[in-house]
Amino acid sequence: MGGVVKIADLEKQLMNRINQDDLLEVDKVKRYIAIVKQIRKLQSAINKTGVMTTTINASQEFTKTNPALNELNKLTKTLITLENSIKFEMFYVPELPKDEKKDNDEPEVSDLY
Repeated sequence: MGGVVKIADLEKQLMNRINQDDLLEVDKVKRYIAIVKQIRKLQSAINKTGVMTTTINASQEFTKTNPALNELNKLTKTLITLENSIKFEMFYVPELPKDEKKDNDEPEVSDLY
């Protein structure tokens, strides 16, 4: 799966992984999605203006880092903290038995003759 994850798909998956009767957890997911939207807007702005910006002040001209980078870092830290506080439900993922082969196994020598 490539490309950008759709916000609606992300929200749906997160909501399916929590107890939706727990309003605090639902609120955390909503805040998480709001932060993801803000991060994407900041990333878009940084992509347009660049990581470095040039400021012209009267006869002076200087280059500095884009202030949006600091905001992006703050939001990313907040997002990680919020993610760690969400009580995700455990999913049962069945393990494949070790002797069971997958579809992408390499051919065996007997398959080549």
